[in-house]
Amino acid sequence: MKIAIFGASGRTGILAVYQALDKGHLVTAFSRSAANVTIAHPKITIIEGDVMDYEKVRQAVEGQEAVLVALGMENKPIRTLSGGTANIIRAMKETGVKRLIVVSSAGILGNDTHPVFGKIIIPLSLKHVFRDKKRQTGLIRESGLEWVIIRPPRLTQAPKTGKYQLTEGRPGTRSVPRADVADFMLKLLTNKTYDGKMPAIASY
Repeated sequence: MKIAIFGASGRTGILAVYQALDKGHLVTAFSRSAANVTIAHPKITIIEGDVMDYEKVRQAVEGQEAVLVALGMENKPIRTLSGGTANIIRAMKETGVKRLIVVSSAGILGNDTHPVFGKIIIPLSLKHVFRDKKRQTGLIRESGLEWVIIRPPRLTQAPKTGKYQLTEGRPGTRSVPRADVADFMLKLLTNKTYDGKMPAIASY
C-alpha cells in the first residue's frame, strides 16, 4: 500500500516507517528535517517540509492510499497539530485520499486518563498541547474521511510485543510501547473495525 507518514522522524513516527517498510508498503516520510530520517530503502521517499506549508503537505499526500499522522509538539500556545492536520485533511480531500490514522493521547476526552495525569499534569505542564490536541480531534471528527484516532497513555521505548489492550474509555494500563502503537497504526490500514472511533491502546 502507498502511505504517507507525517512526523516520520519522531519517536513513534520513525517506528511506523520501519515497520511499514518491513511489511512491503511504499512509504512517503514527511519530516521537518530529512536528515533525521536516516533510512536507506528502495521503497521510501523522504519529503522535508513544515506541516504548516500546505503545498509541501499536498506533495506528500497526493497519490497515497492512506495517511498516518504521528506529529509531536512543544507545550507552547501554538497550533501546529491542528493547523498541520487541517492542511493534511484539505490535501486528502483535494487529492481523493480517504483513510486517515492519527496518534493523539489519552486525556483528550477529559475523563479518559489517570486522575493524577488528567487533573494535575495536563493543567500544569501540558495545557497548550492538549488544547491543540482537542482542536485537532474536532477537525478530524468533522472531516468526513475514514478516520481513526488512537489514544495511548505514556509512551515507552520498550520493544514491540504485538499484544495490547484496546478500550473505548480509559486505557487499561498507564503505558504502552511506541512500537506497539506503530503496529496498531499499520493494522488499521486495512482493519476498519475502529473507523470513526477513538480507541485507547495500552499494554497488558
